[in-house]
Amino acid sequence: MADFVLCDIAGGVCTLTLNRPEKLNALNIDAFQQLSAHIDRIEAAGDAVECVLLQATGRSFCAGHDLRAIADGQEGDGAKRFESKTIERLAELDVPVIAAVRGHCLTGGLELALAADIIVAAASARFADTHGRYDLVPVWGLSQRLPRRIGRSKALEMMMTSRIFSGEEAQAMGLANLCVPDDALDDTARKILHDILLNATRANRAVKQLFRDTDGMTLQAGIAYELDHTAGRGPQMTERIGRW
Repeated sequence: MADFVLCDIAGGVCTLTLNRPEKLNALNIDAFQQLSAHIDRIEAAGDAVECVLLQATGRSFCAGHDLRAIADGQEGDGAKRFESKTIERLAELDVPVIAAVRGHCLTGGLELALAADIIVAAASARFADTHGRYDLVPVWGLSQRLPRRIGRSKALEMMMTSRIFSGEEAQAMGLANLCVPDDALDDTARKILHDILLNATRANRAVKQLFRDTDGMTLQAGIAYELDHTAGRGPQMTERIGRW
């Protein structure tokens, strides 16, 4: 089997690279099986992985689900559940996940990118949901993650028009955290990773857990939960106060 998703762990960063450039990194069941295995590796690595970078080879991040595989009947109910669960596992990693997006980020590719905590877009990035164009409805979490990131009305606009949004538009509506020139994408993503690595891993993990635990709560309930369940002061606090 070809290596459709590459994995490298070094310096506290796990880099996951979509590697099917001749198909614009379209996702099929083989890619998901490899991605799931890499997530197993991340989870087993413990503190050796402090953050994850999701990127792609070639001119596009991901053109979406491999529609030929769907049309040919290669992916049944079991496959779609496995694929959805794999994206959920990526989103639920307890370390920060950064996606660096250039070129196409369409439909299933958008669903994958939404598993990241922070999205950095190149100026060439093109975001769209085209499920409706092909008489499809999302099964990988798009109807839930997209409105939570950009709001209900904007999510409905994306999903009901299949319109393409530029990297600059994605930043303006909060889909992407940043939009930068293409030649600055890799350095910008690495700078964010560098800043994350300067923080205590324990604190980053705890903050992400608080976000998960309080999702959907009222402000008052969330504040009360934070007060009672915060991980609070860590063992590195005194040393870090002296350093900073």
